[in-house]
Amino acid sequence: MFLGTYDYSIDSKGRLFIPAKLREGKALRQGKFIVTKGLEGCLYLYDSENFRNIVLSRLENMPVKNQQDARAFKRLLLSGAQDIELDDNGRIRIPRSLMDFAGLKKNVTILGVGQRIELWSSTKWEAYDRKAASAFQRLGKQLEI
Repeated sequence: MFLGTYDYSIDSKGRLFIPAKLREGKALRQGKFIVTKGLEGCLYLYDSENFRNIVLSRLENMPVKNQQDARAFKRLLLSGAQDIELDDNGRIRIPRSLMDFAGLKKNVTILGVGQRIELWSSTKWEAYDRKAASAFQRLGKQLEI
């Protein structure tokens, strides 16, 4: 399970360091990831095993009435997906098209969000975090967490 918030910078060669804490899982020690477009303008980073077991499985069994929407979602998610690997120093190189999609320039906030990692422009993350605070409070009270 991926947890935590980390702030890093993309280096001059377009590489981003993935924190050691997020590289501890068995699948991640192999250094293989799938990166794709996420919701709210971030990128989703999955280890290859979770991508197959969770994402592809859910896509095949989508309980969606509007099949046109289902096809559009599947196309956008999978057509943007790319295999990437960690280098020997724990860095990844994010494809330019995905960096542009997420507005990643220099400062990146990396979130561990359960079964996936999210990559956010730090500026976008700060704005989202402020905006989502009321939902966090409301749902926290409902769930008594």
